[in-house]
Amino acid sequence: MSNNIDFKELWNREKANAPDISEIFAKADQLNRKTRNKIWRGNILLSLTVAVMIFIWWYYQPQLITTKIGVTLVIIAIVVFLATTNQMFPLLAKTNVETDSQHFLAQMIRVKQKQDFLNKTMLTGYFILLSLGVFLYMIEYAGRGSLAFQLTAYGITFAWMAFNWFYIRTKSIKKQQNAINDIISRLEGVNKQLLD
Repeated sequence: MSNNIDFKELWNREKANAPDISEIFAKADQLNRKTRNKIWRGNILLSLTVAVMIFIWWYYQPQLITTKIGVTLVIIAIVVFLATTNQMFPLLAKTNVETDSQHFLAQMIRVKQKQDFLNKTMLTGYFILLSLGVFLYMIEYAGRGSLAFQLTAYGITFAWMAFNWFYIRTKSIKKQQNAINDIISRLEGVNKQLLD
């Protein structure tokens, strides 16, 4: 039995077992790009919604104070949501090739924390203000119809909001969390292997 240790062979074997960090960075960059694009689309759609709401207020000159309050609540909900969502952009910057896995892991954890805050606190506040605003806005215009029309208008509107809240929002959040949790767990595995 030989006591000679081939350090070169051990070094090469260790390199072969090391995980491919560039693959994880590429996957994270892809997720960050999708998130940035989603924020941009949201900015455009919600800004157009604010413009339409202002146009409706100006053109139709609502008579009831509830309608004006409703439009104001919807606009406030959208503006606050956009302002907080756009704070994600600095966290979603493209990964620098020289970034080490520990710093990148810390950055992805900050992205996850910000997304959790947006998904729980801000989205809840947004939906509450939006629902209240739409309800107040509809009082003037739905009130002009019969009771059956009012019940149908409110029923369809709030059924659509409930569908968005309970199904689409939940599905979207779960998909987003699974993607970022996968990246974080892979980065934690890389860091653990590198420290061992």
